[in-house]
Amino acid sequence: MRPGARSGVILAGGRSSRIGRPKALLEIAGEPLLRRVARALAPSCDEIVLVAAPEALLSPELREGLAREARRVARLGWRRDGRAHMLRPRVRIVHDPRPHLGPVAGLACGLAAARGEVAFVAACDLPFLAPCLVAALFARAERERADVLLPRWRGYLEPLAGVYRVATMGPHYARQLADGELKPTALLGAVRAREVGERTLRTLDPSACSFLNVNLREDLEAARALAGEAPGATPNGRGRRPARSPRGASAGG
Repeated sequence: MRPGARSGVILAGGRSSRIGRPKALLEIAGEPLLRRVARALAPSCDEIVLVAAPEALLSPELREGLAREARRVARLGWRRDGRAHMLRPRVRIVHDPRPHLGPVAGLACGLAAARGEVAFVAACDLPFLAPCLVAALFARAERERADVLLPRWRGYLEPLAGVYRVATMGPHYARQLADGELKPTALLGAVRAREVGERTLRTLDPSACSFLNVNLREDLEAARALAGEAPGATPNGRGRRPARSPRGASAGG
C-alpha cells in the first residue's frame, strides 16, 4: 500500500446479547449499522478492515451478513458537487482468535491486520459518525505525529472512534492483551497520546451525534427516530456519551 495510506478498522461485533441479534446488521433508515460506519470511513481510507469474532462462533446470519456487506462496502460511492464518485476501498474481513475479551482484543487484531500507516478504529454501532470528523481526526493525528488521537466527549475518552498509528499501537495492544489489561485507555501514558476536546469536536460535528451509539434496544429506537424513521418521535440520546459496558464494544460484541 502507498506511503501515508490510511486504514479504516470497524469492530463488527459478535454476540450482541443485549439486543438479541447482530448489531452490525441492524438497520437504520434502511441501511445496516456496519454500512453506515463504513460509509463514514471510506472517503478518508484506502482500505476497510472488518474485525469479527472467530468464524466458528458467528451465527449464520452474521457470517452471511458480513460477507454481503463487505461486497457492498467495496462498491461504495459518494456524491460531491452533484457528481458521483466511486470510492472502491479494499475491504477485508479478519477474525479475532480471542473472543469476548473486549475492545483491546479487537484493537490488537484490527491494527495487526491494517496495512495503512494510520487507522481510524470505530465500533460498528455509531450510526451518525460524521465523515468530516473522521477526515479531521486523521489529519490532526498525522500533523501531530501522534501514536493515538482520541476524542474526549462528555468527559470520557472514546477509544472506539479514534486514530491509531499502526506500527506503534498494534504491538502496544498485543502486549496489553497478553498482560491481561483489558481497558483500552489504561496504558496510554506509554505512547504519544493526544486528545481532542469537546469544544473542537462540536465544531467538527455540529450535530453532536457522532458518538451516539446503539447499545440497547432503546438506543436503536432513538437512533431510528433521529434518522427520521419515526416522525414526531423525540430521541433522548442526541449527543450523549455512549452507554457502553466498562470494556466497551468489541469484536466479540
